[in-house]
Amino acid sequence: IEAYRRAVDINANDYRAWYGLGQTYEIMNMLLYALFYYQKAVELRPYDARMWCAMGGCYLGLERRSDAIRSYERAVANHDAEGIATKQLATLYREDGESEKAARCYLKHLELRYQTQLNQSSLSSDGATIQVVISSVNVDEPEAEALLNLATYHLDHDKFEMASLCCSRLLDYPGPEKEEAKALLREIRSKIDKSQGKKKGMPNESFEFSP
Repeated sequence: IEAYRRAVDINANDYRAWYGLGQTYEIMNMLLYALFYYQKAVELRPYDARMWCAMGGCYLGLERRSDAIRSYERAVANHDAEGIATKQLATLYREDGESEKAARCYLKHLELRYQTQLNQSSLSSDGATIQVVISSVNVDEPEAEALLNLATYHLDHDKFEMASLCCSRLLDYPGPEKEEAKALLREIRSKIDKSQGKKKGMPNESFEFSP
């Protein structure tokens, strides 16, 4: 702490020192102090998504959800390349019952992780469709959560093809999401069978997947 304080005394515009103080106090669970120092860092680096993510985490710890959401939204607006803010926002939106906003954030998270994946291999994601992103992104725990929630969202909106695609990416995943994906696939099949059964008496119409 003293090292960071000396750095601030030498240069009050050193955002790294303010950010370091915030991290230190957050680790000590002194969240109001941490928030003060993160605010100083944000003032110096308002375009840095990491500063906004740090603020959002502090607000969550202080149970100030609306402030946390605003901070994470600012992080997304400032190119949250690590996908921290999109994942947190998706969870907060989902808990608040805003399923469409949550779905957009989950998809944005997958897009960011896919772009990072391509950057590591010097490739570009230009022109990549949603289907390509979902089919190709590496799946770790945050991505599994995103895929499962996107599958549920698309199923609820009768977009069976997209829901099935999200579920299919989880069939080789070792976590509990695998079994949940299998259950969703059974539900998708049941809905498709029922829908096709209703169409049998309507020869002038045909059932189509909604992309």
